[in-house]
Amino acid sequence: MKKHLFLISLFLLSAEIFAQTKNSPFKLTPVDGIILGAGIAFTTSAVIAGKTLDFPEYTERSYNLDSVNFIDRKLSQKYSRTLDNLGTATCATNLALPFAVYGAGFFNGAFSAEDFLTLTTMYVEAYLFDYGAKNFLKMGIRRARPYMYYDGYPKEKLDNYDFEFSAPSGHTTDSFLGAGFLSYTFCRYFPESKWKIPVIAASYSVALGTAALRIASGNHFLTDTVFGAALGTVCGIGVPFVHELIASHSEKKETAFKKGSVRFSVTPVSVNWKIAL
Repeated sequence: MKKHLFLISLFLLSAEIFAQTKNSPFKLTPVDGIILGAGIAFTTSAVIAGKTLDFPEYTERSYNLDSVNFIDRKLSQKYSRTLDNLGTATCATNLALPFAVYGAGFFNGAFSAEDFLTLTTMYVEAYLFDYGAKNFLKMGIRRARPYMYYDGYPKEKLDNYDFEFSAPSGHTTDSFLGAGFLSYTFCRYFPESKWKIPVIAASYSVALGTAALRIASGNHFLTDTVFGAALGTVCGIGVPFVHELIASHSEKKETAFKKGSVRFSVTPVSVNWKIAL
């Protein structure tokens, strides 16, 4: 019941959020085939690497918290399953938020099918690069998680090597991906909207909450979350920014072609031509 009420409220609210006229600043082109293909290859290779590479096994060694830098050491925490699950929930919320907001806009007629397809394609591309990058970095850095420095660490995370994949924070990366993507695309579609600040504030508040929960749950150090926040933001903003550049370039080429075109008109007694400048 609560879920249905939320969806109805979002649908009604979206009528006001998307009330103003907009111009689409993004465009899908054949280049997207390359971008999407590269993203799929990048993510697939990260998944294969994670399943085939050999990582150091846990050997009952003890970790010395004094070896950690001062800030990370002071903010490190023991493992908390409750806070771990809450961090996962806020991450999932921010990842789903662009779909929820733009989906509501599509169903109430504010977005065309082409707009929604463009946004969905860009978001999928951004996530593919986000996923591949964070996992390759985790496997390359192999930093032990904070909970390994305390008693009561989750034993089930030792078998899949998760205990040594602390940097960057994957949950934080994903959450900031959603926040960056939604904030940037919303501001580009609706530059004059009074909802820009609330949308940015809400999405980034959830992202910051995710980062805080990942620290409080003992899963990550502060620097892991800062690293993840930067990576997620770059992917979330970078992909639509590239599409905006492509759309602008295509528009300029189209305009130049029209200005330089030669127009002919044939009448029974003459042939006229005109160069459009």
